Amino acid sequence: MKRLLLISLAILMMSGFALAEDEKPERRTLVVTGTAEVSVAPDICYMSFAVETYNNKAAEAYRENVETMNRINSAIKSHGIEPKDMKTQYFSFTPQYRYTDRGKRIFEGYQVYNTLMVSVRDLSKVSAVLDAAVEAGAYDVQSINFTIENPKEYTEEARREALKVAKKKAQESAEILGFRLGTPISVSESEPGYYQPYSQANVALERSTMYMDGGAGGIALEAGEQKLSRTVYVTWEILPK
Repeated sequence: MKRLLLISLAILMMSGFALAEDEKPERRTLVVTGTAEVSVAPDICYMSFAVETYNNKAAEAYRENVETMNRINSAIKSHGIEPKDMKTQYFSFTPQYRYTDRGKRIFEGYQVYNTLMVSVRDLSKVSAVLDAAVEAGAYDVQSINFTIENPKEYTEEARREALKVAKKKAQESAEILGFRLGTPISVSESEPGYYQPYSQANVALERSTMYMDGGAGGIALEAGEQKLSRTVYVTWEILPK
């Protein structure tokens, strides 16, 4: 009998705890976002040059391409570009065919296509590198992209400003809607990710339109600025006034 009374008492106590939990008021919260951005000047330029050669003989097509690309490499390095900032981006060596109206395949020769990616860290050298590459035989400048190598290094200021924006929005909401702000419950943020580089050029260049009077006067290239943003998400506890 005594054991039965103890069990009954335990059940009543558990029921009391369950009722207390049910009666506990739900915490009210407010979620706000804050976004801020900073303007940053690009600190690197990625340039891509291409050389394409054709010949009926495979060895000749390959030799012509290699010789031209070697000249381009040497010309670019003469402006202080280090080997670590130059890499082959794409290389292909393929036979070329055309088809007659009757579907017959006719061999037309070999195509060798070679692209070189160059990272120019001294932006004052961009125009000189472009001139040197084209004069050495690069017939296609696929891209000239001014961008920021490590954008996260520049966004801490934007993060602090984004937190201030979130706090101000929460305070304004409390004032207008008639409640008090408690302490922040959680804070999260979006990390800066990939930033689309600013594309300055993406065209096949003809020497006759680039250079006048034997090479004087190249294309004017401007790096401009990029805007980097940071967004934070803050959850506040809200309390009655």
